[in-house]
Amino acid sequence: MQAIRRFLFKEHNLVFMFCLAVVAGPAISILFVYDLSLYPDTDTYLGLATFDFDQSPVRRFRLLIPLAATCIDKATFGFFNVLAPAYFKRDFSLPFSFFLVNTSLMAYFGVLIYRYCRAYGLSVLLSLLALLVMLTCRYTPYLAALPIVDSLFCVVVAMTLTGIREQNTKMLIAAIFIGPFAKESFVFIAPLIFFYSHLDKKKQVGYFLLSGACVFLYRYIYQQLAPTNGVDSLTTDMNHLYNVPVFLKSLISFSGVYKIVSNLFFWLLVPIAAYLFIPGYFKRFFSRVDWLIVWFFVSVLVQMLLSGSLERMFYISMPVLCLWVGLSANELKKQYMSAEK
Repeated sequence: MQAIRRFLFKEHNLVFMFCLAVVAGPAISILFVYDLSLYPDTDTYLGLATFDFDQSPVRRFRLLIPLAATCIDKATFGFFNVLAPAYFKRDFSLPFSFFLVNTSLMAYFGVLIYRYCRAYGLSVLLSLLALLVMLTCRYTPYLAALPIVDSLFCVVVAMTLTGIREQNTKMLIAAIFIGPFAKESFVFIAPLIFFYSHLDKKKQVGYFLLSGACVFLYRYIYQQLAPTNGVDSLTTDMNHLYNVPVFLKSLISFSGVYKIVSNLFFWLLVPIAAYLFIPGYFKRFFSRVDWLIVWFFVSVLVQMLLSGSLERMFYISMPVLCLWVGLSANELKKQYMSAEK
């Protein structure tokens, strides 16, 4: 009993349970009412979960979350179908299994964001405040609720940023090996580990080569067993380059700016308030920004332009957005305390 109590009351476990409690309610509501047939990505991942590998050439290699959902579904013998609303049109057990996996991953994403903010010196309360930016973002419950795989990539990105800041070797090695399986766009995040982490460069070369070999072997076996053409996947990925001018035009439009800002919504008022009430705030703040964060946003921009899904790809910058709000709130607190004196 004492061991269980100690486990439950560890700081990061408490944060995980807090995140799980906040995310689960909105997420299950979305799953109950969402028409999965309207979202092509969900068809791909539900198909992969049922071992139908003839899927989108871009998404068909992302098997980790579909396989985890399948394991839960099979282990419970479809029991979750009894939880389905009467109006749900499909089998409910498998989508609910995705919900369990994704909600857990999004809760862990929250723990990593909390740790990232703490690593920058923010207090527990301010780190929790910053964490609310992610927990209350309108996209968070969608990533937790639907049969998609963005949650794992968000975790990998947060592991990269937090691992570099904390100099956490295990976390960075895990990111190197999980990242390519989470999403192909990890290729734009990997250079941050190589150039900005504390890991020895020679060892990193070995880790990345081994990770690449694992990915190559996995894809080779996949293409031998599944009815796919290995060339068309690469061709489809390269075709995204032709869409960059269209996506760039969308990015600088009012709609594009709205989609990006919608990741913050009213939380944007915190840095705006810091700008209004603290003289020279933005100039002083941005002069202290790490080059790591600058290059991280460059990599996010590249992914946004290649994917075309501006808001979904910008969402992966959530750890830095949370940190920005937290640091801004901290500066406002200092200003208030100084004024009180």
